[in-house]
Amino acid sequence: MTFEEFLKEWRDGRDAITAHTSGSTGVAKEISLSKKFMKRSARRTNSFFSIDGHSRLHSCVGADFIGGKMMAVRSEIAGCEFTWETPTNRPLADIGRNEEITLLSVVPSQMLHILDHINDLPHVATFLIGGAPIQPEVRKRIAEAGLNAYESYGMTETASHIALRKVNEEEGRFIPLSGISVGVDERECLVISFDTGERFITNDIAAIAADGSFTIEGRYDNVIITGGRKVNPESVERRISHLFKGEIMVTSEADEKWGRKVVLLIEEPDYPGGEQAIRGKLEELLSPWERPKRIILNSDIPHTPNGKIKRR
Repeated sequence: MTFEEFLKEWRDGRDAITAHTSGSTGVAKEISLSKKFMKRSARRTNSFFSIDGHSRLHSCVGADFIGGKMMAVRSEIAGCEFTWETPTNRPLADIGRNEEITLLSVVPSQMLHILDHINDLPHVATFLIGGAPIQPEVRKRIAEAGLNAYESYGMTETASHIALRKVNEEEGRFIPLSGISVGVDERECLVISFDTGERFITNDIAAIAADGSFTIEGRYDNVIITGGRKVNPESVERRISHLFKGEIMVTSEADEKWGRKVVLLIEEPDYPGGEQAIRGKLEELLSPWERPKRIILNSDIPHTPNGKIKRR
């Protein structure tokens, strides 16, 4: 879908638009999103970032994704300029250094190119980063560059983000936007409540702070049961990712003894000291049941088009 096609659908007088989930945990689903619900989401974001008729929004995320769609809706609500580009991993190539962008929407993989070409950037007041988690090294580089950047949490069903956190060297907590509160269910998974009555139960395991902010610990449906112990693969990945130059993924495979055994995939052809050195470092960081029984170097980790690890 192009932005021209989406804007035509947005302005067609119907009450809802058709959207698709990311498919990061399975097959992408087609859903119907109320335009009224999307407008409320856009107003919350516009208020947070002080978007008005004098602003310019620019999307490096395509109209196929909710992040791109909502950038267009925010511009429609604010009555401001909206520009976009065909999504690539070389964003802003056709934007002049003297141009000004109020809010720029990108995914983490695009931020790598931006950081590598920081001196060629137009003036960007705020970066809005979504679609996939930000890796620690990228987070550190964003902070060191002094960029005003926010990481988003949300999903297609909630019309993009429901919470934001400032990108610093250390991961902070997500702060829900106005009119949104969060809790957890009996599985300790995040429950999102809107002051207009909408409620969404997620499969994201969350820790809620006393002030209503939260962190995401991992996906309930990704938890590995090995030898009767629970292993949260996303939590393990966060704790060990600094050891590797390439991306990693913690997964599992069937095992006669353990039921499932933990497997570590590493997108790195060589590692100093090899597997023995990796295991030595993992012993310092992981519990015995979290340590991988199998390690695969030079692995090709699958991703969705917007950069999320495709775990199914």
